[in-house]
Amino acid sequence: MMFDIVSVISKHTAFLENKLLQLDLSQRKSISKAFIRLFFLLPNAKECIKHHLKIEIEEDKTLSDLENNNLQYFKDALKNYNAEIDEYADNFEELEPMEINIISGFENCIHASQKSEYALYNFLLLIDILDYYENFSEKREYWNNLLKEEIEFQQRIAEQISNGESIEENVYLNRYQKVLFDEI
Repeated sequence: MMFDIVSVISKHTAFLENKLLQLDLSQRKSISKAFIRLFFLLPNAKECIKHHLKIEIEEDKTLSDLENNNLQYFKDALKNYNAEIDEYADNFEELEPMEINIISGFENCIHASQKSEYALYNFLLLIDILDYYENFSEKREYWNNLLKEEIEFQQRIAEQISNGESIEENVYLNRYQKVLFDEI
């Protein structure tokens, strides 16, 4: 029987909000680092950022810049991108769902230093990404199982974080490095 994300998402979101909205800066940074590593696993992440935000990124530099609060160039690129969007222009380029996820994910990581809700948004974004793959992949059961496992994993992690712990930077890299996100 397939796991039904719709039946649990509002309860899971409330659980995450309860556990993750009172994070300290080091916890928010550790969550961002873990998700940055994950987002670099998504198909064409660097190319997406280069094409749409007009900046080149590398994983190690992005992580270092996050740690050292040196992400103004990324914030400026996001601000410029958002300001330049004109859906009525002849050259308007509609983003693919994964491009939206990639840009949103990096944006969440960058802004999590200021506000805890951005850390929360990345947990929910990962659920959306897995749900997207479930809906559009020929391997629905595989993605459905990952989605179910992720909900359980997030609950364990949120409990640890709410008890004052920070998550390990490689937690999502280790968890998803063998998942082929480009199979749709």
